[in-house]
Amino acid sequence: MAADLAALRRDRAKASAVMSELVAAARGRSMTDDESSKFETAAADVARLDGEITAAEGKTTVETATTLTRVDAAEIARLCVTGGVPTMAATLLAEGVSVEDAKKRVAAAGEAANLVALARTKDPSIPVDLATTMLAEGKGVEDIRVALFDKLVAGEAKTEITSHIPPDASGSAGAAAATASMEREAKRAGLKKDA
Repeated sequence: MAADLAALRRDRAKASAVMSELVAAARGRSMTDDESSKFETAAADVARLDGEITAAEGKTTVETATTLTRVDAAEIARLCVTGGVPTMAATLLAEGVSVEDAKKRVAAAGEAANLVALARTKDPSIPVDLATTMLAEGKGVEDIRVALFDKLVAGEAKTEITSHIPPDASGSAGAAAATASMEREAKRAGLKKDA
């Protein structure tokens, strides 16, 4: 039963992430018909999954845990925009979280984004949207920190560090250097003339 509930929550997070991506893609313009259709489908999936999650948790009736007022919805949207995660607004509003929960999640998303940005200065191959993806999967800031640490350590393990100059592959670097040095000394002593 717990595995089913976890799968339902993952599916819900994915549908919510689709809604956020569509809102982000349409920022500054109206959604296209295709985008609107996808958004409505994802919103319907979220609503359906909410019902299934509620049923799986043993509740006999589906009730809305939190009824958001317009003021709360506006505050959540403002928190998301000022927190640098405007795409999270659709997810939080769809979930019906309280303003206090939204503050915590926006702070966590901001911290996660900062961690990814810092890690990308060391390893640019880390995906820019790693934090967003992991948060949508239900992971926390500590999970993101661990994933970034593992990626950076793996990158460091690939880099060979040595404190000496590697020998010439042919093995004749020493002999060639000795011959050149002897010729310079012979020229200086006047024993050998320039050609």
